[in-house]
Amino acid sequence: MSLRSHVTLGVIGAAAALALPAIATPANPVLIGRDGSANAHDAFVIRLTFANGRRVTKIPAGTYRLVVHDYSSMHNFALGSQTQNKRLLTTGVRWRGTKTYTLVLSPGRYAYACSVHFRTMNGTFIVTG
Repeated sequence: MSLRSHVTLGVIGAAAALALPAIATPANPVLIGRDGSANAHDAFVIRLTFANGRRVTKIPAGTYRLVVHDYSSMHNFALGSQTQNKRLLTTGVRWRGTKTYTLVLSPGRYAYACSVHFRTMNGTFIVTG
């Protein structure tokens, strides 16, 4: 094969590589946090679920998008790492609305609760390595 053939094949190969679409990365998995409920705003309910409604009990370490729906003006949603003894986020008690957070969760135990009613409105989950 001549030098000219090698150069031509190299240019064609480079052009083909540039034409390939970028490899798509999956979006961060979505978790849904709720305090109160859509129907009964001040209900003594707090939940952390996957987008499909299944309760979060165990998830792999990684980056997640957490969408918190705060339906109540007497409750809030607080999330922290029990392993690191560190609060990660808290919505306001009187505030109602929706906020989205990006969380990088490392292995350990985590807890969520209403800061005002933490004895009755709480839950935990484990992040695995």
